[in-house]
Amino acid sequence: TGQNREPRQNGITVPAGVDTGSKLRLSGQGEPVPGGTAGDLIVTFKVKAHHFFRRDGLDVHCTVPINLAQATLGSRIRVRTVDDKKVALKIPPGTQSSTRFRIPGQGIEKSGRRGDQYVQVRVEVPEQLTPEAEQTLRTFAEKSGLKY
Repeated sequence: TGQNREPRQNGITVPAGVDTGSKLRLSGQGEPVPGGTAGDLIVTFKVKAHHFFRRDGLDVHCTVPINLAQATLGSRIRVRTVDDKKVALKIPPGTQSSTRFRIPGQGIEKSGRRGDQYVQVRVEVPEQLTPEAEQTLRTFAEKSGLKY
């Protein structure tokens, strides 16, 4: 066909907030049309999944573990954001597993708008207790009227 294919590298700047399926047009970087100028190169993005964050539009979601004492008595935990900052999150007393908390303005930024970060807590129960800790928990259960 008279075409000569050869690999070449193009440096591009990935726009902030790009999502899977977003397209970027690079004018004049495509294949030349016979007897004409080069066409455009269209780059389609596929964003890799993150091990901690999940994305939903401009919002990000994550799950963090807390222990039984933190859930029962309340606590303050530090949560990582997409900007690699640590923010303090107040866990109120009596928090149940799967409770979601919202941290405003800590999501993805795009076109002057910024999403939120949603943190779901997962209460982790110890798999083993010392005999002393087990007796303390039994005493607590009895005094609280909890069945076991």
